Amino acid sequence: MTDIKRRLEILRVSLESGIIDKEQYDMEKEKLEAQIKEKESEIKDQAKAEENAAPEPQEPIKKSSERPLIIGIAIIIILFIGVVSYSFFQKEEPKTLEELHVLNFQGKLKPEQGYVYQGAYSFVHFDNVWYTQLQSPKGTRIYSMALRYSPKEVEDIVIEGLLDKQFFDSQSEFYVTFNPTGTEFSMIALAVADFDTHMTKVFEKIPVAACDRNETEICQSRPIVTCADTDKLVLYIRESGRFRTYYNNNCIVVEGNGFDLVRGVDRILYNLYGIMGQEEA
Repeated sequence: MTDIKRRLEILRVSLESGIIDKEQYDMEKEKLEAQIKEKESEIKDQAKAEENAAPEPQEPIKKSSERPLIIGIAIIIILFIGVVSYSFFQKEEPKTLEELHVLNFQGKLKPEQGYVYQGAYSFVHFDNVWYTQLQSPKGTRIYSMALRYSPKEVEDIVIEGLLDKQFFDSQSEFYVTFNPTGTEFSMIALAVADFDTHMTKVFEKIPVAACDRNETEICQSRPIVTCADTDKLVLYIRESGRFRTYYNNNCIVVEGNGFDLVRGVDRILYNLYGIMGQEEA
């Protein structure tokens, strides 16, 4: 029936748009109207046949028709209660580092999410790194700084030797040196990048790329620097089978391979910030 009425509407539009003339329209319309009458007659005959059929018991029909409705209502109620309960009990996850630090100081984070170190420093794990809030050495700014390892992950690292702190504070630049013929370039680059970021942003010192020997083309245009250059503040990243971190007056040295080079740099940074001592946390 619906299809026939749709065809009538199309026929009318065809006439109005000039696709067919009035004669064609009347002829097709007559055919479609006849089909409508035939359909209506069939529907009436079917209704009479159903009325004459023996009626089924009313109570079962009522129960059968009501049961899906009752089940549907029950499901809706259960879902509604579930949504309300979830909204009530499920706390919204913090979206900012500041919110995480607040929750951390309140003791509301899991250990893997954050902890307060030495009762003073909030460390929160966010976007696969550890964040803490640090004050600049001059006390003029607060920084939100990222480190790859938290203090608890580098507590086993002992820093040997002594750093000339007065010399360190007096220098406006520092030299980063390494062996250009080594093999741990990716780890050295990662460790150096992390150290440079902190030195530049917090300690306000300018990094100078150097080499410890002039044996490659790239080192021909760089200064050749080692710990022997006592007039310079130096970070020396050395490939070694032995993992060590130590100070040699003007020189900061991290020896090792792989991610130990990165861990060593983080351990040095925690000491420079005064968060950790040299021998123990």
